[in-house]
Amino acid sequence: MESTLLPNIVVFLQNLSPFQQLPNETLENIASDIDILYLGKGDKLTNDDSHLRHLYIVRTGSVEQRFPDGGLRSRLGESDLFGFSLNTEDDTPAYQTIALQNTLLYRLDYSALLDDVSDYPEVTEQLALNANMRMQSSLHVQWNQTDKGLFFEPIAKVASSRIAIATPQMTIQQVAHLMRHQLNCTCAVIVENDQLLGMITDKDMTKRVVAEAIDVTLPITQVMTHQPWTVSQDELVLTAVGIMMQHNIQNLPVVNEQHQVVGLITPQQLVLQHSVQAIFLIEKISRAESISELVPLALERQAVFEAMAHANLPAKLIGRVLSMIYDAFTRQIIKFAEQALGSAPCEYAWLAAGSHAREEVHLGSDQDNALLLDNSATESDRAYFSHFAMYVCKGLDECGYAICSGRFMAATPKWCQTQHVWQQYYRKWASNPEYDLLLNLTVFMDIRRVSGSEVLFRQLDEFRLEQVNGNGKLMSALVRNTLRTRPPLGIFNNLVLEKDGKNEKRLNIKKAAVNCLVDLARIYALNEGARSLNTEERFHDAWQQGVVNEHSYQDLIGTYHFVNQLRYRHHLECLRKGEAISNYLLPDHFSSFDRQHLKDAFRIISGFQDAIKMKFGG
Repeated sequence: MESTLLPNIVVFLQNLSPFQQLPNETLENIASDIDILYLGKGDKLTNDDSHLRHLYIVRTGSVEQRFPDGGLRSRLGESDLFGFSLNTEDDTPAYQTIALQNTLLYRLDYSALLDDVSDYPEVTEQLALNANMRMQSSLHVQWNQTDKGLFFEPIAKVASSRIAIATPQMTIQQVAHLMRHQLNCTCAVIVENDQLLGMITDKDMTKRVVAEAIDVTLPITQVMTHQPWTVSQDELVLTAVGIMMQHNIQNLPVVNEQHQVVGLITPQQLVLQHSVQAIFLIEKISRAESISELVPLALERQAVFEAMAHANLPAKLIGRVLSMIYDAFTRQIIKFAEQALGSAPCEYAWLAAGSHAREEVHLGSDQDNALLLDNSATESDRAYFSHFAMYVCKGLDECGYAICSGRFMAATPKWCQTQHVWQQYYRKWASNPEYDLLLNLTVFMDIRRVSGSEVLFRQLDEFRLEQVNGNGKLMSALVRNTLRTRPPLGIFNNLVLEKDGKNEKRLNIKKAAVNCLVDLARIYALNEGARSLNTEERFHDAWQQGVVNEHSYQDLIGTYHFVNQLRYRHHLECLRKGEAISNYLLPDHFSSFDRQHLKDAFRIISGFQDAIKMKFGG
C-alpha cells in the first residue's frame, strides 16, 4: 500500500467499531496490511489468495451477497464488515458477493488481524468467526452493587436473621411475648425437629386472636399459618420479591437445603436497608387504596425499567420484573373492582395473554387479557363480570397499560366467557387454523392465570394443550403465519424499511426480529408438547429435548438477547427524549457493528425459518 494512504485509512478505522477501541500504533499496523480492491457495478468478488482467510470492509459503494441457489443473504453499505463465514475450513464459498455499484473494499488478512488485536480481548470477541459470539460481546452487564444489583444478589446476602423460633407446644401468649419482648420482631416461625411447620405474624395475632377473642393459652398451632410460602437462601432476591407480590405476603421465611429456617425477608426490611422504593413497587402497590393512588406509581415503574435497561440486564430478567409489576397492578385493581362491585358471584380466573403471559413485558406493552368464568355463570353473573372487566381494563389503562388496539381484552364480551365457550374456541381454532381464526389463537395461545381460581384455569389450560400440542395441521398453519414476515436482509439499502407515523423509514424491531423468534419458540414448544411459555425457556426445552442442537440453541438465545437489547436501548432513548415508546428504530443511528450484528441476527432467524418450513411443510 502507498504510504500516503495510511493516515486516511487510520482515520477511517478510528471511527469504525470495534477498531475505534484500539490505540493508534495498532491501527497503523492493521492499516499497513490492508489491500485495496475496486469492484465495478456487477463485478463479483474473487479471492486470489485462496490459501488465506480474509475480512472485508466496504469503504465506499455497496454490495449484495447471494447464496448458491440465488437467495439473498444480505446487502451491505459503507463501513460494513463481512467475510466471517467465509473463513471456514471448507473451501466452498458460502455465498457470492456482487457489487451493486462501483465499490471500494478494504481487505484484511484475518489471521494477521487477530494477531494485531490479541492484547485487546473485547475487540477479539467482536471479531470472532461465530456470529453468536460477536452478538454476545455487546451484551455485557454493567449494573452497580447498590439498587440496580440488589435483585440479583443471593437472598442469603440480604435476609434478616431476626426471627422468633417457637415450638408447637408453646401457647399463643408465649409466642407473642417472644416476638414482642425478647426479639422485637414481627414474625415467628413454628419449628419441630428443625422443620418448619407454620408461622405467625403480628398482624395475624391481631386478626385471628384479638379480633376473635381467642384464648391466649391455646397452642400456637391453633392460629398459625400452616405450610407457609418459603424461599431458598440460594435464590435471587428477585425471586423473593416475586413470591411476595404474587401472593400478597409480607413475611417470607428463608430456608436452607435441609428446609431449616435461616432468615426472613420482608418488604419493610428491603425498603429500609436497600432503597427498594426506587427499584421495586411491591409495598406501595399493595398499600394503595384506590386507582388514583396507583396512577402515580407508573412513573416509578418507568424508573425501574430505566435502571435495568441502563445496566444492560438480560432480556429475561427485565421482562420478568416488568411482568411482576404488571401482575401487581392487575391484582390490586381486581381487589378494587370487587370492593366497588361486590364479591364475584361465581368462580373466575383473570388471564394474561401474549407477552404478559410469557413474562416478556416491556415498557410499551398494552393489554392482552381475558376472563374465564365457571360454567355455572348465569346471565346476571355475566352482567357483573362485564362491569368487572370494564373496571379493571380501564384502571390498567390509567396506570399506563394501554387499551389493546385489537380489543383482545376481557372488557370485550367475546373474551369474557365461560369455560365451555373457551373450550369451543380452542377446539375451533386448532381444527380450522385459517388466518382470521389463527390471529385469535396466536393471541391466546399463551395464557397465564394472574388472579382467581387456579383449578378453573388448570382445567382450561389442559384442554388448550390437548388441542394444540402435536397438532400437525396447526403446526403447518403456524409456520405459514410466521413466514409472512421474513427478516429484512437488505435493511441498510432502505429496501425493506417501514414508514412510521412521521413518514420516516425505520426498522420495526418487534416485527422484523422479536416476533419471529417468539413464533419459532412457540412452534418448537407446541410440537413437542412442552408447557413452558417464556421464549427463552422454550428454546431451552427444545435443546433439552433434542429438537435443536447446542450450537443452534446458542444462536437462537444469543439472537434473542441481542434484538431485545436493541429494543430496550431504543425505549430508553425514547424516554430520555420525552417521546412515546415505540419499536421503530432509525438505522442511521446504528454503529457499523450494530449493523453487522443485526445482519447476523437476521441471517440466523431466516435460517431457522427455512428449517421449520422444511420440517412442517409451511
